[in-house]
Amino acid sequence: MSVDYVIMPRPEGDENCRWMRISDGRIVRRGRGTDWLPPLDDDDEGEETGRVLLVVPPAETTLHWIACPGMTARQGAAAARLVAIEASIGEGGALHAAATEDEDGETPHLVAVASRTAMDFWMDWCARHGVPQASFVPAAALLPPPADEGVVIGSFGGSAVVRGADFAVDGQEPFAELLVADRRISELTAEAADTVLLNALSLPPLDLRQGDYARRPPALFSPTRLRRLGALLGGILFVTLMVSLVTVIRLNAEARRLDRQTVDLARTVVPSVETAEDADDKLAALLAQRGGAGGFTGTMAGLMTAMQASPAVTLTGVNQLADGSLRVQLSATKADDINAVLLSIQDAGWRISANSVQQQGARLVADIKVVRP
Repeated sequence: MSVDYVIMPRPEGDENCRWMRISDGRIVRRGRGTDWLPPLDDDDEGEETGRVLLVVPPAETTLHWIACPGMTARQGAAAARLVAIEASIGEGGALHAAATEDEDGETPHLVAVASRTAMDFWMDWCARHGVPQASFVPAAALLPPPADEGVVIGSFGGSAVVRGADFAVDGQEPFAELLVADRRISELTAEAADTVLLNALSLPPLDLRQGDYARRPPALFSPTRLRRLGALLGGILFVTLMVSLVTVIRLNAEARRLDRQTVDLARTVVPSVETAEDADDKLAALLAQRGGAGGFTGTMAGLMTAMQASPAVTLTGVNQLADGSLRVQLSATKADDINAVLLSIQDAGWRISANSVQQQGARLVADIKVVRP
């Protein structure tokens, strides 16, 4: 969730800066100073900063209304900026102008002129206070135009503004009283001022962030993006590590199970077998004593591999003969299951012979001889 801010600084210093925090289109907090961003222990921890509106004090800008008939909106805005700079006091290279683009060529463009010194100051000020992407709106441009030849007086963050049909000035200027004179005065209430600020947050009437001061998209590898990328890569590495760890644990468990099964089977021939590693040696030694050749482990491995495809078949007995062959008993409820194991053994290159098949209850028991290829 993101929260928006309206910041109204004062020339007197940061301690007089006023700000409002907006969430879901409502003002949820007001304050003074520059502590608008929520602290680490704030209730709004985790909220991101959304839109930010900086209300530039009225003394920092001068407004002009310049019509450029017969031009497109973009052409008229460009021409209006040039005319406004020419009509301003100071060298053109030291001034910055921003204009609205009105589609109606007969409607005057609203142009705000500010010194580049002031623009640089507010750009640096926003960067220092964590809101570098803020929109800059002149306070004088926020007041609605009067309905007639009167004037509208309002205040934004303690800065008074006087607005007429074709002028808007700082209310603290001495000539403001001369402009008001005997005109009918309309005052903007505090509630109406809040509404104006909320509307300007969504649709600024005039944004000074144009031209050289336009907002730039965030850098491809900004610190925030790098932190998020690092967190994402860390999460991927952690998940990969956990998957590998679980796989290793499962393989070790399966290996221990097969070792135990090998030991149990080997003990039916040599009861002194303790581990799977010495099963082959002791069985081979026993076979050699009986005058046979070959190994027990290889033959059993071939048999167990063939049985994996037929889980309904169980091994009920095993014995190694003097010639190195195995005599085993396979049990299943259906003869087809036993035949499937025998076919798998033959496909692997082993030779088999069936000594007998007996019915024991509901199961068939086949006495099979498996010979090494």
